Amino acid sequence: MSKALEKIKQIASRDSSGWIEDAKARQANSAWTKRSFKIAVRILREIRTQKPTNGMTQKKLAEKMGVTPQYINKVVKGKENLTLETIAKIEDVLGISLIEVSSVMTSQAYVITKANSFSTVNRNWAIQISNEKVDYTPNQYIGQTLDYGKTG
Repeated sequence: MSKALEKIKQIASRDSSGWIEDAKARQANSAWTKRSFKIAVRILREIRTQKPTNGMTQKKLAEKMGVTPQYINKVVKGKENLTLETIAKIEDVLGISLIEVSSVMTSQAYVITKANSFSTVNRNWAIQISNEKVDYTPNQYIGQTLDYGKTG
């Protein structure tokens, strides 16, 4: 037998490699792994940004969070399914926001009419401009409720 064939027989194994199961697992977990990767990139960027000012490293982040450096290494590789608790600890230590949970009303805009002028106001950025009462319903035009002495 040739040396090449002997080496192949030594390397080859009758045991299955499990690559099909690994591929199926990656497909099943693709939703959270994509998000985990984005979070990992954000963490790495923030560590790099903070290193000149406060010496932040993966090891220092691990110490401040009370976890091992190996765990942080998994996190920054995007291989860890993070809990909300872990995300909150990372946010606290780095002073950043990794995820935001918006309120129900965040994306709704209101159209305000007054003196034939229209403007769109995002509820979260609105400021009080008048003490007049205004009726409003999400996704509808609103009008003044003042009584100007009209009858009938």
